[in-house]
Amino acid sequence: MSGSGSSHGSEWGYPTLKAQQPEVEGELEGHNHHHDDLGKRTFVGKVASDEDIHDFLKSTDLYDTEAKRWRPIKREPYKDEPKLYGPILAIIQGILQYFDYADTRSVVNTHNIQYKHVEGREEYNPPELTTSPDMAILGSGDNFNPEAVRAGVPSYEICASPVEIKTQKNYSANANLVQIAIYVRQLFVQQSNRKFVYCPIITEKYVRLYIFDRSGAHVHNFSPINIHEDAIDFVRIILGVSSPDDSAIGFDTSICWTGDKRILKTLDEDKNPVTLTLESEQPIFYRRTIRGCGTCCWKARDNEGKVVLVKDAWRSRGRTPEWKFLEAAKGLAGIGQMISYEDNDDEHISTARRLAPFVRGFYDRTFCRLTLEHYGPSIEGFKTPQDVLFAYRDAIAGHQNLWNKGILHRDVSINNILIGRPGSPVGYRGVIIDLDMAIWINVKNRLVMADVRTGTRAFQSINVLESYDAENMTQDHLDDLESFYYVLCWICLGYSGPKNILDPFPPRLVNWEQGDAMLAADAKEAFLQRPLRRAFTKIAPFFGPVFLRLLGRLHSFFGDIRSVRFKTLYKSAVQRSDEETQQDYATILGFIDQAIEELAAPGAATVDESESSLDPSTASPPTTPTTTRAFSDRSPLLDISKNVITNGGSPSLKRPSAYPDEESPKRSRNSYAPKQTSSLSVEHD
Repeated sequence: MSGSGSSHGSEWGYPTLKAQQPEVEGELEGHNHHHDDLGKRTFVGKVASDEDIHDFLKSTDLYDTEAKRWRPIKREPYKDEPKLYGPILAIIQGILQYFDYADTRSVVNTHNIQYKHVEGREEYNPPELTTSPDMAILGSGDNFNPEAVRAGVPSYEICASPVEIKTQKNYSANANLVQIAIYVRQLFVQQSNRKFVYCPIITEKYVRLYIFDRSGAHVHNFSPINIHEDAIDFVRIILGVSSPDDSAIGFDTSICWTGDKRILKTLDEDKNPVTLTLESEQPIFYRRTIRGCGTCCWKARDNEGKVVLVKDAWRSRGRTPEWKFLEAAKGLAGIGQMISYEDNDDEHISTARRLAPFVRGFYDRTFCRLTLEHYGPSIEGFKTPQDVLFAYRDAIAGHQNLWNKGILHRDVSINNILIGRPGSPVGYRGVIIDLDMAIWINVKNRLVMADVRTGTRAFQSINVLESYDAENMTQDHLDDLESFYYVLCWICLGYSGPKNILDPFPPRLVNWEQGDAMLAADAKEAFLQRPLRRAFTKIAPFFGPVFLRLLGRLHSFFGDIRSVRFKTLYKSAVQRSDEETQQDYATILGFIDQAIEELAAPGAATVDESESSLDPSTASPPTTPTTTRAFSDRSPLLDISKNVITNGGSPSLKRPSAYPDEESPKRSRNSYAPKQTSSLSVEHD
């Protein structure tokens, strides 16, 4: 299999198209759905009738009804693709003009126009990363960025449908699929409100229709449509991919432009229609993929000025809706709260594609929109060391509240821990969000099957990563707590201070984002086996000795847990009693409470650069790395969505036990155990 199974990429995006291509190919591999009559039936009843199209063919000089041929296209096979551009452009222009599409749609030859890509963080987008669809149906109206429309320069922001031209000789089903998928991915990314995208590939003889949605690609199977002999079908396809009805070409028209502002229509808590004004024309978080959940989060404001967060996502059909978990978590501290939800159980991809929902190889998805309480930025938006510790601590306490409700989160990441609102009391200074990968757990058996396809790669536990090629691997709360640990490491090792990410980013953290699960597991295993002195040689002075001691305690705790799991049959999780589980949380929260107390002590944040010891009880960090780079708030990482399969295997592990003698009552299980456990009360049923 090519690539990692997800084209989302890291926060640094892709440096070249060559690097991106296998990831897009891997994402769609096994998810190309072939339909015998896709090109013929897709637009029937949605555009002009066959009679109207027949009248056009009889009246236009572009088509010879007796010879059944388009006159601009010569009979001889074309050797050079560019020689086809003019004839096909003239035909499409004639179709759009005759059917009065020209007010909001136009077709442009763009084979030599560079369309800029959006990849990763805004400041990391290489300016040379561009692509050039051969042609594009450009649009205007409520669903196209008005500033980009006024600029008049072809771009993905105003592209209704890309059109690819090939000679019959050079057409290649797989290579051309990946090529147009790269275009389509940018439409999903840059327009933010697309449910699906059409793209026809046209040769001098045939047309094939491709449809891309969150389930993958849908392709016209077997014999393509002859554009000369089946001219009515060909014209119908051109009218369909150019439709002036924005919803017909894949836009979610509940998100649109009014003037230079963007609005979003949804339902309030009483299921009444409500219109929200988006704070920014772009979402604050989005998935840079075609296939998958397609999560997109918007910061919006209601008519009373209240700021809320709106989350759109396509969940796998059959998966428990996120709103059900949020209903169960209502009122719990440390968990992002839901205001309302919009879940149309009829809005399935299978319905739109006229497919049975459980066809082999097809993973159906259902659209859902949540309106959530708005909090502060993600934890990487910290301004002070206290911001990190407070948000981190209360989010873990929130995770414990979920566990006590019978919910395992399964996607702890840097983006899913938010800093609380200013002035929030203990328990609300940070929240855990994003429960769309959550799962109900059984009260008696709280182990669930580990799934490498769920979670955010950089923060997945070793146990989850190793589930790639191991049967009967399980996971529990400790896997999520391990993910919390990696989040803190990511911050302390990857940042020199507020909004200053290290450049270059530490290789050990980059390796955690490996698309190959085996390599990511190996990188984390090596990290946990490192002595503290080597694991945290690059922590910045901003975080000070308090964070170094906290990291040391956590490093030892999870190293010990890893050793115990390695002793078990094939490294799977072991059922822990409720008392042991609560003690796990108390220990971790106690570590953090101790750090908070230490940070509050006079002079705690002062760094003595002369200290060289890295013993966690006395250490000060070394000097800060010299190069940093400011970044924007938007920072999506490699999130592994459901139904993604990645390469890799289980690494070979040779780790001796780090546990002290457990039978001795005088010895602590963890040499860095806190002086006292956490004092925050946990909410039970």
